[in-house]
Amino acid sequence: MTLVMTLPHRTEPRALVYCPICTHTVEAKVEAAKRGTRVVPGQKCSRCHSSLDAGHVVRVDRAA
Repeated sequence: MTLVMTLPHRTEPRALVYCPICTHTVEAKVEAAKRGTRVVPGQKCSRCHSSLDAGHVVRVDRAA
């Protein structure tokens, strides 16, 4: 008999991220980091299509 462990399904939460190029707040995927949260690398702004790698996470919606 073999025992197979499955990892829980991780969902990437969506958050509001400040785009430094167009100065708007857009929705993006974020991940947990050592100190808070950060934007998942490789995403583009939905308004100006610039990279959100340097974006600042403004608000993360979390369930209680």
